[in-house]
Amino acid sequence: MIIVVVVGGALVYSVYFSLPKQETPNGKIDNPVFCTMEAKLCPDGSYVGRTGPKCEFAVCPAPKGEGTIKGKVSIGPLCPVEPCSVNITNPYVSRSIILKTKTGKIIKTISLFSDGSFSAKAGAGVYVLDLSDCNFLGCRYLLPKEAVIEPSKTTEINIDIDTGIR
Repeated sequence: MIIVVVVGGALVYSVYFSLPKQETPNGKIDNPVFCTMEAKLCPDGSYVGRTGPKCEFAVCPAPKGEGTIKGKVSIGPLCPVEPCSVNITNPYVSRSIILKTKTGKIIKTISLFSDGSFSAKAGAGVYVLDLSDCNFLGCRYLLPKEAVIEPSKTTEINIDIDTGIR
């Protein structure tokens, strides 16, 4: 039993001191860094692992090319009893889809057609999709939405806004 403990301890000791060490800016040697074997799926379909002294995920490759984002916004009901007995202004003509980066930078503003549909080309990447002038009850629960645009592909996103009118 003592031999197993001694041999096991020697094995652990030799493995520990054979591992690469991380050198700090002041020249001291820190203990080795062990990162988990997790992987992150990138928007282009590739995977990256954890790296560095803090085990953060490696940077995904920058997407190349552009794709299409399209969909339809539905806003309703527009009056308590439909069909409406009075003329209601088209709720789509004054609104647009706002495509932003995750940091909030506006990339593109996409006008809605009179039926609420939209379509536009955009560079491949992960975006946040929002609707301008959306002050209806349903906007708080549905927006913003994340949109992944892939090169040479079409991403379809439909948004059904409940106005709360009853």
